[in-house]
Amino acid sequence: MRGITSSNTALICVDCQYGFTEEMPDELPVKGTDEKWRKDLNNMAKEFKDSTFLVIASKDDHPKDHKSFSEWPVHCVQETKGNELFISNYDKVFKKGTTKDTDSHSAFYEDFESKQENGLDEELQNNNIKNLVIVGLAAEVCVLETVKTAIDKGYKIYLIDKFIKSINGKDNSEIFSDLKVHII
Repeated sequence: MRGITSSNTALICVDCQYGFTEEMPDELPVKGTDEKWRKDLNNMAKEFKDSTFLVIASKDDHPKDHKSFSEWPVHCVQETKGNELFISNYDKVFKKGTTKDTDSHSAFYEDFESKQENGLDEELQNNNIKNLVIVGLAAEVCVLETVKTAIDKGYKIYLIDKFIKSINGKDNSEIFSDLKVHII
């Protein structure tokens, strides 16, 4: 990871919420997200934070009547356990899909369809961030869309393989094969 320093790199933890873990089987559980994996990811985020890297968390923050529930199981509803982050080592949280009619798989948007940003890109620019180290859930949905948006915005992307899990069990190298990313 040549050129990576805490002054030009941020860690983005995409949707590290209980609603996407095995702990919440009635929401959108991703395989391999047991307590040990969550603890290891949180410890890694702490190492980044302790080394003065900017650590950002994104989260689905849906009302109980959110439009995505026609396509996906009810998940990450505001003021529920599923909505809570399972990581505690971060500097800021950027929410998405906070109203009934807004939704985004990308951590950069409150609403993807209208390209309504949530402030993440502005925060990264204000901190002179050029590189993003990305982890989180789920690889083929929100992590993938976050990566695509980040590339479009000009960021250099590093993915930590063991801290990105997919719903469909596909390997991360397959999911991200068409994108200019570094999988570590």
